[in-house]
Amino acid sequence: MDPLLVGLLAAVVVIATTALAPRAGVAAPLILVVVGVGISALPGVPPIEVPPELILAGVLPPLLYSTAVSLPTMDFRRDLATIGGLSVVLVVMTSVLLGLVYSWILPDLGLAGGIALGAILSPTDAVATSVTRRAGAPPRVITVLEGEGLLNDASALVVLRSAVAATAVTVSFGEVVGDFAWAVAGAVSLSQ
Repeated sequence: MDPLLVGLLAAVVVIATTALAPRAGVAAPLILVVVGVGISALPGVPPIEVPPELILAGVLPPLLYSTAVSLPTMDFRRDLATIGGLSVVLVVMTSVLLGLVYSWILPDLGLAGGIALGAILSPTDAVATSVTRRAGAPPRVITVLEGEGLLNDASALVVLRSAVAATAVTVSFGEVVGDFAWAVAGAVSLSQ
């Protein structure tokens, strides 16, 4: 199937789902996941492989920009300590705890592989913020969740990169922590 046609059909499905989701009372990302699983289960649908570079360079920046523009700057600065704690400390702790569980359940995976899998699963998503907003949570809670959602993907990517590097070569725990600290310091210095 022509990639342009696939992209066009995907755009139509996303636009239709986004328009119809509020009427159904369900978050659009949940509907899109169900639609994606349903389409992939159809016989004759070829697997679609998207290069990771396309996602990292072409999809994530507009999504992060959209979230950053809608987030009130003053509120973000006011809650920066809380947002930072949630988006870095909580992601790292969740990744390590999930890594310990995965390496215990699947011993052949190893701790580094388990942490890599944990890093993929640890960041919260837009559905949590959407559900919390609809539940009538206070605006400050919504700001913290949106800010954490903006930064936690970066933390998870750094943990993932460090864990994947640890699976490829023999490294010490200190080297992995140093790599993570170096990446965080670089990100902080670039954001100033």
